[in-house]
Amino acid sequence: MAVRRATRQYRSVVEFLEDHAGLLSQGMVLLPAGTLDGEPAPELKLDLVVPPIGRLGPILAQVVHRAADGSVALRVPEWPASVEQRIADLLQAVDDLRDWFVEQGQLVDARGVPAPPAEPASAPAPPPGDAARPARPAGRGFAVPDLRGVEPDARGSRDPAELRPALIRFAAERRTGLLTLTRPDGQVRYGFWYQGGPVGFRTEPLDEGEVLGVLLYKARQISKEQLRESLEIMQKEGCRQGEAFIQMGVMTFPQLVMVLGKQTEFVFQRALADTTGEWTFHSLDTLPERFLPSPLKVPAMLFRSLVQQAREMKSDTLYASLKDYLDRYIFLPESSAGLIPDMRFSPNEARLIETIQNNSWRLREVYSVSPLSRAMTAAVLRALIDLDFFEFRAEQSDQRARAALQALIDRKKDQIFKGSHFDVLEVHWICITEEVDRAYQRLKSEFTPARFQGMPPTAIADVSMINQKLDEAHAVLSDPHRRREYRKEVVEESKIVESAALLAKQGEMAVLRNDRDHATTCFAKAVELAPGIGDYRAGLQRARALR
Repeated sequence: MAVRRATRQYRSVVEFLEDHAGLLSQGMVLLPAGTLDGEPAPELKLDLVVPPIGRLGPILAQVVHRAADGSVALRVPEWPASVEQRIADLLQAVDDLRDWFVEQGQLVDARGVPAPPAEPASAPAPPPGDAARPARPAGRGFAVPDLRGVEPDARGSRDPAELRPALIRFAAERRTGLLTLTRPDGQVRYGFWYQGGPVGFRTEPLDEGEVLGVLLYKARQISKEQLRESLEIMQKEGCRQGEAFIQMGVMTFPQLVMVLGKQTEFVFQRALADTTGEWTFHSLDTLPERFLPSPLKVPAMLFRSLVQQAREMKSDTLYASLKDYLDRYIFLPESSAGLIPDMRFSPNEARLIETIQNNSWRLREVYSVSPLSRAMTAAVLRALIDLDFFEFRAEQSDQRARAALQALIDRKKDQIFKGSHFDVLEVHWICITEEVDRAYQRLKSEFTPARFQGMPPTAIADVSMINQKLDEAHAVLSDPHRRREYRKEVVEESKIVESAALLAKQGEMAVLRNDRDHATTCFAKAVELAPGIGDYRAGLQRARALR
């Protein structure tokens, strides 16, 4: 009888975290040899046992590969919400521990240290005939379903203004199907979509620049001899190149899954860059085969690319492109709200989206309440508008506006009653005057009394109280001497001293990298916490002298 239940037992939380950084975050699970006693069913229920949080599951998983050594690769179409939450709690606990060790000086925070220069991404392609690359044999590549005579669900030109919103819609609706991209010269690229994102591509005629072995060779991950040997194995045994690499010992199965995901991303980016021709999309109940990589997060990829394009625009051009929206109310439709986890926003980008989602604003007002700089706010808004992420209306719904304003008041009251002056102004306790003033101006704009006209008397009174508390907090925190004295009342002295020392160390590292901005910020905050230490003041002078 086929095995329908499996347990992946981790020996330690470190082993789990390493697995999560690789396969699990890609929606893949590798069961070591000996885990299953018998042949697995196509789908099975999986439990993960992780010290110290215990058992996670059951998780519906699909078998995608059975290796010769008895290990089994599973794909998780969708993680249960309860499992995702427990994993998120564990990762947050790990982050908290790291931050604590950093604050204690037992670890150095390397997140601000730039990575070493990467190896060149490409090398010269092998000369013609030097590496054996025969014409594609019959059957090579993913099978394309016969859809002749079947009307597509959607179609359009490959103009980005048409294709990008369609891709976002497919992601929001978690579509499975075949995206067919055609060029005027007859080239056809088939994209296999699974639950909203691509998991593989096939191009006809074959584009060798997209072949797995050629990509690995150009990235200097395999040699010319290994490329030739893989092709010989493919011809002899009728297998795919990834299987040949595993057989050769060039890579493990988990590494193959990661590489195939990168290949899919590379081809997808090339497909987006080509704006000539047309596209069609056919929805399918199932794909012709099971693909190893998890679906690409298309919304995040499109968003990040568009933000970069917007940041490269001249400021006047960028702001002018948003002019028609300035006096319209901006809304986040339900379909876009469902895509937020796939967008991979930065913390400040996420706060901007939350501000828009929970309140009623004209677009021109968003600049004053955004946690991002004005230029970055404009770039993010431009990118999301291009993705049809927002809706704009000439008028706001009174009921929705009142509910949003009341929620804003309630959230701020909760911060005031439970927190310190730092919490009231929404700044870190390691703050300097510029940060205090900037936060104060943003919050005063957000809680200007004119904005709350028409609200019930209790809400008007709450707004008046909030403004009073903002003024009180600003009066204390905007004065350097009063701010330092107040900090001593709410933060342990040892924590202040240790944080100053850590900031000074980070400043020294930034000086060595010739990173003037980061060095200046670190030393300025070290001086803020411990103004009497001359080494910190000298470090600030050295940082400011960098060019």
